[in-house]
This record gives sequence, structure tokens and C-alpha cells, in this order.
Amino acid sequence: MLYNRRGLYAWKMWVKHALLKGRPWKSLRWVLSNHVESPGTKGFTDRELERMLAPLGLTDIRMERFITNNDRVVRRGFPYRLGGWAAEALIALTGNRLGWFRGISARKLCGALGLACALGAMAAQPEGGRFESLGIPVRVGGLMGCIVGPNGRGGEALYFNFNQAGAPLFLVQVDPDTGEARQFTAPQGPGAWAFVAGPDEKIYFGTWDGGLILRFDPRQPEKGIEVVGKPSPDETYLWQFALGKDGKLYACTYPRAKLVSFDPATGKMEDLGRMHPTEMYARSLAVGPNGKVYVGIGTTRGDLVEYDPATRAHRSILPAGLHGAPTWSTVAVTRRSDGNVYAAFGTNLLRVADESVTPVRDAPDLPPLKLRDGRLVTRFDRGSFALRDARGGRVVERTFKYSGAGDMIFVVGIGPGGAVYGSTALPMEIFRFDPRAGRSEHLGGMPGGEVYSLLEHDRKLYLCYYGGAVMNLYDPARPFWKFGTGADCNPISFGGVGDGHLRPRAMIRGPGGLIYIGSEPPYGQLGGALAAWDPRQNRTLENHRNVVTNQSIVSLAYEPASGLIFGGSGNWGGGGTRPAEKEARFFAFDPKQKRKVFEAAIVPGASSYPATAAAGGKVFTTAGDRLIVFDPQTMRAVRTNSLPGPQAQISLGRHRSGLLVGLTSRAVYAFDPTKAEVVHTAAAPVHIGCGFALTDEAVYFGSGPTLWRYWLPPARQEGSGGRLFGILVRGQ
Repeated sequence: MLYNRRGLYAWKMWVKHALLKGRPWKSLRWVLSNHVESPGTKGFTDRELERMLAPLGLTDIRMERFITNNDRVVRRGFPYRLGGWAAEALIALTGNRLGWFRGISARKLCGALGLACALGAMAAQPEGGRFESLGIPVRVGGLMGCIVGPNGRGGEALYFNFNQAGAPLFLVQVDPDTGEARQFTAPQGPGAWAFVAGPDEKIYFGTWDGGLILRFDPRQPEKGIEVVGKPSPDETYLWQFALGKDGKLYACTYPRAKLVSFDPATGKMEDLGRMHPTEMYARSLAVGPNGKVYVGIGTTRGDLVEYDPATRAHRSILPAGLHGAPTWSTVAVTRRSDGNVYAAFGTNLLRVADESVTPVRDAPDLPPLKLRDGRLVTRFDRGSFALRDARGGRVVERTFKYSGAGDMIFVVGIGPGGAVYGSTALPMEIFRFDPRAGRSEHLGGMPGGEVYSLLEHDRKLYLCYYGGAVMNLYDPARPFWKFGTGADCNPISFGGVGDGHLRPRAMIRGPGGLIYIGSEPPYGQLGGALAAWDPRQNRTLENHRNVVTNQSIVSLAYEPASGLIFGGSGNWGGGGTRPAEKEARFFAFDPKQKRKVFEAAIVPGASSYPATAAAGGKVFTTAGDRLIVFDPQTMRAVRTNSLPGPQAQISLGRHRSGLLVGLTSRAVYAFDPTKAEVVHTAAAPVHIGCGFALTDEAVYFGSGPTLWRYWLPPARQEGSGGRLFGILVRGQ
């Protein structure tokens, strides 16, 4: 490991340990030796390295420097931000010249001594076995909605509701006339679907991951966003708000399909009970002209429920003949611009009027987003909106500024050129990290929730996302991001891969140049699917539903000696369903016969097999905190090993050394297939949220909004003379 004595990190340490401690005469050499890592740590200049290498008779010597988070200022707080801005300005001006880590490549024939190989081992990477934060790659926030509300000073404002992972949700209050914005961060809650201006001229949120009601008072902005409370102790999502004629706020919930209320006048919250005895989702609601509350239920057997605030009774009013259609699983209710409530259910559209439910061919538009002076909000997005004048029709475009703390990383993987690619969730934004440059780049967004799986193919990258398992192809050789279906787009979107696919959790290379995708099923359904995608035609050639009856496919691996695709299931179905099977199954699928040839519960009681890999004629799968060695010849599990924690999804792969590298929720581990044992573990300093990108030097994972890297340990395994991860070779 080589350091740059005149790098930004060295100067940061000098400021901390010399300048700020009244010892400005101390040299960089002294600071590194006494205050960085172990005593005697050294850094080198280019000239010093040239003198060191001169006796070796090398040619084509190339020296590189690498910017990492060591060189940046990542701590929060005003003084640190000043330092961070200064550091970023220097990096922008000098590139990698001030990077802390150094690398050397050169040429010399190895001969018997293997000199070039030894030199390659000097390539700059931090000390093996070390975790490194690579920063937050995406900070745009997920826009959940925009409403018009009072500004607290007699006028109106636009309110933009953002979710994020780096901090709780935030609200942006925007002046529609100027675009001037003020930002307020909630004390709790990562995001809120429910969002409304209340009858008391306050702004209300209903959160997920907690089921809280939050409130913002524009007349007292100094109070920020406050927690009102939790209206139901067992509900985690508040999906929508509706204003009742009795002055109360009503909200629909998950996972027990309840209706709750809050009275702004008295501060009283009430749990009004389940609106359906078995369904999980009360997904939408609307208040009719009669003051009754109508609730849309799903996702297994849709229903339309009427709640009467006067009697506190509820009942189903969905016409009997509409029950039971397999693709009609959720009722969606809305109040339209004519003041009436309409319910959509499959191909049916119904108008709800007091005691009657009438089929109709169409419905009026939704009420427009409108200011008191008649101006219409015709478009809104992150950081921008458009207003149309009601009289002249003139459209004014405006922008506003806000600051996000970071969006949750949902998946990472290796892409073309050895770069690490990843996707955030809600919003789905794609980023790329270049290990050689030590820099992240936010590429752009796609419409949907999040990418579930990605795969490099022919120097391009396939990305398959939720919902609908939509397949897309990104070409990094085309230096732009323009999502769409046309030939001029990058990425190009090809649509869903087939029936039974909603969350495409596993994607692998299979025989015949095909790509295989395994998925969880749609909402309200059991039984996922396995699809074979042809990258030459960019279409699905075959699709197999219910490969494992009533279960989802969550991991896949191709074992070339047997010619079989092995996979693991999850015993669950789509959202809103309950498991029909007690335990998950491990299976083998024959691509030639196009059928399943093996299935068993090799780990009794396991609910899923979240990661599977093949190496050396064996298949390795996981369940909970166990790794199982499976023999394809005998179709039997031959050994079970303990792991340092529950296995992370799709986070097990073969390193070029021959070892398997995997992630649990709290550690990195290495498994030796020849010894059938775990030979290395490293406890992570943070929770491991997702994987999985494996390079020769490191493994990458996401933790909340932050990308992390674990540098694989040195070439020698502790306590033995054997190699662990081998030696990187640069030069020849």
C-alpha cells in the first residue's frame, strides 16, 4: 500500500494534528508517521518513488493517484461543510493529483522471480480487510406529491412532499409567484403517501414504516413538522387522506385494511377497525356528497366498502356479480370533479351515489390542482412546476431549490468495464461508481419503483425493475441518458418479461446465450415465474409460471457440468397474500427439457433461499444463517455451514481466486468450496442493506443511502501458508 505524502488526506491530518494544535512547523512526514494508522506510516512523492524503482530496470512506469473519501470532508456541520467545499473545489481543479492512494504499474519480464507480479501487488489499494464508505451517490429525494395550501400569511403556497433514506422525509414550501422555497425536515418517518391540506389550514402527512400522522403549521413554521401520533397501534402504512364532512381527516391503512380518523378540532385519533375481515390493503378512499366514506380494498379479493360516520357501521357495496375475477384484485376509489365518487375495478367503472352503485362508461376528470386566483398547476416535478393562467392560457415555468440527504440504495452489481452500478428505490435512480477513478456518477432515472436485478452482457447492462419486471438495456458507450422505447433512447425499455413477474429478484446468464429471470408474482397472486430472455432479439422466448407452486423465485445459478439451472424460492406470494406453503423449496430446472427436474425442502422450515451460486461442480445455496453445499450428481445436500448472520439477498458469488464471497446483514464472508468451510469473516461497521458487486479487489454493498466497499484481505491466509484471495497482477 502506497500513500501520497502531498495528498489532500495528508494535508487534512496536518491541519488537525499540527496547525490546530499550535504546531504549524511540524512536517507532513511527521504527521503521517505519528498520527496516521500505525507508527512510522510513510507517504511518497513521485521523485522518491522513481529513485526507489530505478535499480529494478523497469520500463513503461506509470504512477497513478486515486481520490477516495479519505480525501473528502464527509462530516456534517457548518465548519466541516466549508472544508468540504474547499476540498471539492481542489479536486475539480486538480483531478486525481491530490489523491491519498497511489498505484504503480510497469513492465519487466517475470522470469523465475516473478518480479512484475510482485510489483503488481504494490498497486494502490487500501489495506486488505478494511471497510470504506464511498459516500452517498444519489440525493434527489422521492417526490410523493404536490398540493396547494395556505402559506400562513393569507396567501397560498405549493407544498412538495419528499421521501428519503439519509434522513426523515421533508416538505418544501414554494411561493408559486417566485419559486422561492423553504424546506422542513420531519422528526420521524422515511416517507408519506398520505398528504393533504387540512380544514385547520395545516398540512398533514400519513407515513409508511410507522403509520404516523405528522403536521406542519404554515402560521408557525419555526415549529417545523410535528408528530401528531399513531392512530392505530398495529398499522404501518397510511395510504391516503380524505376530508370528511364532519371536519375529520380519514385515512386508509395497511396491513389490516383499517380506517382511522383524526379530528383537528379536538386532537382525537380513532382506530375505526377493519374494513375487510381478511384483506391487508385499504388502499384508497373518498368522501361522497352524503358524508359517507368509501374505501377501496385489495389485493387478493377486491371490495368496495361504505363507512357511515353517523352510525359507525361499514358494509360491502360491491355488486355481487363483480366478485371473483382473477385479475380484478383491488378496487380504486376517487372523488371526481363533479363531486361524485367513482370506483374502478378491473374493466369496470362504477359511480357511487348514496345507496346505489351504477356501472358507467366513463367518469369526469380528477379535480385540478388549482390556486384561488384560477391558475392551474399543469406540471410538477422535483425542483420545477408549471402554472397556466386561467384567462389568457399563458403557461409560466418555474424552478425551486431543495436539498436531499440521500436516497436508499436497493441493489448494486458489476457492469461494463468493471464499474459498479446501482439503483435507489422510490425514486428509482441509477448511479455508477468507477473504482479506478474513485468517483460516483448519477446517471438518471426510470419510471417505476426500483431495479431488482442487473446483469452485464456484451459490454452493456440489463436492468430489470419493479413493477412488472420491465427489462431495459443501457449502453455506457453512448454518453447520454434518455429513457424510452425508441432506438434513439439509452436505456432502451422493452417492457415486461411476462406473466407472473412483478419483482424480478434474480437474473443470471444461462446456456445458449440466454438470460434467465426469476420473479415474485403480482399483488394478490401466488406463484412467481421463470423467464428465458434472448439478448439477440431482446424479447422473452419462454416463460414458466409456478415453477415452484404458490411460491416466488428469489435466487438462481447455472451449473454448467449438469446443464441445470438451480434456484431457491421464497414461500410467499405477491403483496396482500399470505403464504400457502409452510416452507421454501430448492429446485433444479432443465433448460433443454424446459421443465423442473428436482424440488425439495433441503432446509426444513426455511422461508427462503435468498442467494445461490455454482462453483467446482457443486451448488451453494443459503437459508437464514446457513450455507448449504449441494451435489448436482446425487441431488443431495452434503454439508451445512454456519454464516455470520442472515444471508443478504442475491449476494453470493465466485471470486476469481475460486473462493465464494458473500454478504450477510452484518458481515462479509469467504467460503472455500474445496474445503467446504468458511475461511474468512469480517464484521461490517454498518448494517448491510443490499448487494452485490464483486471485483478482484473488493466487494461493494449498500447501507441505507451510502455505498460501501470492503477491500478483500491480503494474499496470505492467517495461520496457513495458503493464498486467500490471490495476488493482483499488473504489467507483464
